Amino acid sequence: MIVVGIDEAGRGSLIGPMIVAGVAIKNDRLKFLKNMGVKDSKQLTRNRREKLFDIICSYSEGFTIVKVSPEEIDSENLNELTYKAMIKIIYSLVEFKPIRISIDKVGNTKVVEQEIIKLGMEPNIVTNADIYFVEASAASIIAKVIRDNIIDTLKSKYGDFGSGYPSDPKTVNWVKNVYKEYLTPPPIIRRSWKILQEIAPNYYIRKW
Repeated sequence: MIVVGIDEAGRGSLIGPMIVAGVAIKNDRLKFLKNMGVKDSKQLTRNRREKLFDIICSYSEGFTIVKVSPEEIDSENLNELTYKAMIKIIYSLVEFKPIRISIDKVGNTKVVEQEIIKLGMEPNIVTNADIYFVEASAASIIAKVIRDNIIDTLKSKYGDFGSGYPSDPKTVNWVKNVYKEYLTPPPIIRRSWKILQEIAPNYYIRKW
């Protein structure tokens, strides 16, 4: 029997894409992966996540990622984009005939639940699924490792902007410096994040 876990990385970031990942795993491999240390990616060091990434790839049936760009996030509702990505992932992994789809709950996920039921699978959409269900933990690791690698590439082009999250002073200072130097914001910045009203008002765009 196969189960699928889905989770995201970078949802609340000011800089860079959101990555949504889904991974299909045989039910009898979950205990092995848990014993290897698979858990919520936020509880792991980067080095450990990268090692577990390789193990997950080796012991899963397959995985899918969806990259949601800052431009998309600025033009649509973030929750709706997340649900669309989740549904796309579910359909991409349906060939494995999973019996259960475990997803970390974000807002009102009714539309995702309905799609899962329509496909004849069990929806397991709960808060902190990435903590309580190994398949969701595995998806969390996949999403985080891929986003980390993307962030490294962005830093090589745009400079070291820290974690990319608005709570990070290094990120905020980087945005302030870029704002002083360039009238047009780099495309890696999410211009609909309200913190820009304070630190870079000409970059900020309001969502209606």
